[in-house]
Amino acid sequence: MMIDFSYFYKDKYSFDEIPTNESYDLLLSAYDGCDRTKKIFDKIVADTKKWIIYPHYEILDSVSDSFLVPTFQEDDDELVNFIKSLNINSSTKICIDITGFLRPHLIYLTILLNTVYEVKKIDFLYTEPNYYENAEETVFSGAISEAPRVIKGCSSIKSYSNFDNDILIINAGYDDKLISSVTKDKSKISKKFIILGFPSLQPDFYQENIFQIKKAKDEIGQVEKQSFAPAYDPFETANRIKEIVNENCSDSNVYLSPLSTKPQTLGVLIYFLWYKDTHSLNIIFPFSNKYRKKTAIGINHTWKYSIELR
Repeated sequence: MMIDFSYFYKDKYSFDEIPTNESYDLLLSAYDGCDRTKKIFDKIVADTKKWIIYPHYEILDSVSDSFLVPTFQEDDDELVNFIKSLNINSSTKICIDITGFLRPHLIYLTILLNTVYEVKKIDFLYTEPNYYENAEETVFSGAISEAPRVIKGCSSIKSYSNFDNDILIINAGYDDKLISSVTKDKSKISKKFIILGFPSLQPDFYQENIFQIKKAKDEIGQVEKQSFAPAYDPFETANRIKEIVNENCSDSNVYLSPLSTKPQTLGVLIYFLWYKDTHSLNIIFPFSNKYRKKTAIGINHTWKYSIELR
């Protein structure tokens, strides 16, 4: 089955345009101390609103209606129990603001909702910043604490014993340390593909992104092809991955590494969910125990992505 992800719906709002006449049963957001998460949390209408707080951000703020993630693992039992306590079922109308989420947690949480609670539709929000704290020198993650591995639940049942045809697809963002870690770990894979966010969230972000990727060029090595997908569009990101896999995947294990924007991370996730039964897909990520809070300045547009899950 072939799917064109561009048929999924997305909407773009200024802060004043965000609808307040639409209500959800549940809103989940991750607290990072930025205005672009706090103000959106206050504005969205939902019967239940919950903050997820990560120790990675070293947040000292007092935050009500929150769940503190107790460990650095994306699949922690207490996180699973927290989701269970929300009494979610297949008809629960859920909105997730992905802006402050850590990428592996966002991926695992969505897979959990889809596979365990049979949630088939979720609205995801993402708010663009006006700029990042220190432009291309902005540091997002700390030292890598765990080598790249498959995120729990993100490996297809199908796999191939011949590794010669394996391919690596990286959605590459600002964090050159993460890119270097993944390419070093998968150094035996000869077919590497890079997807860049273009158009970018802001005009100068693309050049800043290129500047950072050049720092990792020695570890990246030869790239089979460099592709582009809008940094704010998960659906075109999923379409771009689909094109690469269809053109290059013949009895191949495919490794997907979402190291770019949260919307592109969402694109990796929805591609995996729709095609994990037909290809050997694995979402891998290099883990860090620390992330910088309040790196994004200002509130630009907010995107809403209405996503159908398998």
